[in-house]
Amino acid sequence: MTRRLALIVNPIAGMGGAVGLAGTDGERAERARELGAIGRAGEKALSALRALQGTDVVIETCSGAMGAEIAERAGLRYEVVVDIDHRSTTGSDTRRAAATMRHRRVDLLLVAGGDGTARDVLEAVARDVPVLGIPAGVKMHSAIFAATARTAGEVARAFLTSSAPDALLRDAEVMDREIVDSGETPLSPKLYGFLRVPKISFFVPQAKASSILADERALEGAVQRLVRLTQDDNISVLGPGTTLERVKKAGGCAGSPLAVAAVSSGRCVGRDLSETQILKTIAGKPARLIVGVVGGQGFLFGRGNQQLSSRVIRAVGTQNIVVVAAAEKLLALESGALLVDTGDEALDDELAGFVSVIVSAQRTLIFPVKNAAREMRR
Repeated sequence: MTRRLALIVNPIAGMGGAVGLAGTDGERAERARELGAIGRAGEKALSALRALQGTDVVIETCSGAMGAEIAERAGLRYEVVVDIDHRSTTGSDTRRAAATMRHRRVDLLLVAGGDGTARDVLEAVARDVPVLGIPAGVKMHSAIFAATARTAGEVARAFLTSSAPDALLRDAEVMDREIVDSGETPLSPKLYGFLRVPKISFFVPQAKASSILADERALEGAVQRLVRLTQDDNISVLGPGTTLERVKKAGGCAGSPLAVAAVSSGRCVGRDLSETQILKTIAGKPARLIVGVVGGQGFLFGRGNQQLSSRVIRAVGTQNIVVVAAAEKLLALESGALLVDTGDEALDDELAGFVSVIVSAQRTLIFPVKNAAREMRR
């Protein structure tokens, strides 16, 4: 059966890194060119496509440097479905191309770029099309990217040739750090949403869909365990993420997976809460904080959950933090530990050590936690 793979290449992705810029967002792309930067996204996309040679795949792509040139060099069958009439591409070109692929209902969208590109794709396709990232950017906080370009191609091949591709999909975070002027304190990465991505962490030729289904059953068991936990009189503050969105739904707090909510006695007592609102909700009451793990880099705090500030954590108490995650997400972390970066180094040191992570209805893993700032200074 012929599979249809969409390809979008952001030709300017990663140009800023080699010339000391934090990215190529907005006017920085032109500045990068002035400094002599050369885009490498095309070469990385080519490396990914070479892993697809010999498969029954037709590539649907953009004209020129946004895809057709790369597909031609890879020697794969392709069709240009989006015409780009200029060499200097922008985010609007990516969004238009991704929206076209969404309407054409391709089997997988392979995109070469960085966090800014991931945000453009998210805006255009939401969770309607499976997406996989080829890492080619400067800022790489999002969990949609494979470890290498070649790995992205191998994952795409495994997904497109699977007899049960839908069973291989998971939600992956799209995150980005806003660029600030030199001398200013960098902003923490922000969580913008989730894309449906083939599970990258365990993809080997022997991987079976049954193992993935087992992971999903285990995670559902963990969710039900948390639902029971939120039945008591304590205020359970529920952090962002798709896993905790299931718990929020059970408590009547369904909404955006990006939001923070609060449940007590199985009922919603606050949704889409800011830091100030969380502190007001828990003031003078016993509370717990239930958080997931931001995929890819494995952050507990400081990436995508800014509402859960150091003030909130101290108000709840570090001993009242409950962590939930899929076991395979934990085992895939390159750091081998969960990371914290609250902006309060004393608190980060206090949080460092080991934490119990709920991974199923009955199973809990003890996992190390590290102060991210100290780790980066090593």
